[in-house]
Amino acid sequence: MGKQKTNIEFIAKDSRRRATFKQRKENIFKKASELSTLCDVRTCVIIDNPYEQRYGYEVLPSEQEAIELLHGFNGMPSKRRSAKTTNPEEMMQQQTRKAQEQLIKLELENRELELEILMHEYMAGARAMNEISPEEAEGILWVAEKQLRVVQARIDMLSSKADNAENSTAQPFVQEAPAIAVHCKKENVEKIQGARVEN
Repeated sequence: MGKQKTNIEFIAKDSRRRATFKQRKENIFKKASELSTLCDVRTCVIIDNPYEQRYGYEVLPSEQEAIELLHGFNGMPSKRRSAKTTNPEEMMQQQTRKAQEQLIKLELENRELELEILMHEYMAGARAMNEISPEEAEGILWVAEKQLRVVQARIDMLSSKADNAENSTAQPFVQEAPAIAVHCKKENVEKIQGARVEN
């Protein structure tokens, strides 16, 4: 079985809340340290620890480095400082928007699958054609056209590959016969030339 999703809500039981705080705090420190090492960036984490009366706050990597980073952050212009700041409300809105987009995507995929099954049932004769509604007919037509576009794209791709393969086929190489050099003595050449003149 997969890991169960934890509900994000206040933990009423004190012992469980302490254990969760300790575990998640260590995970945050670990992730911040890994981010700093992997990407060569400066990071700091400040956590208010209500269970540690001696210190109250826990800081990573050190108090001095955290102070330097905070001074640098506070010294930035306010517009630039708040450019990538996300408050809990905005974060919740982003998560809600992503969840809604994912839901719409899944609903469309399910509807398309239902229409494909319906189309195959009509094609196989499992349903009578006079039972089809205008909405179903429109949906089946949309699915059929989409599948035809996929098939046509596949055909075009295969045709293009075949054309490229045909054009790249090497033509048979015919090598011309080399000229044959005839070596003659000088006097024989003169006789041949003289015979040509007489003719």
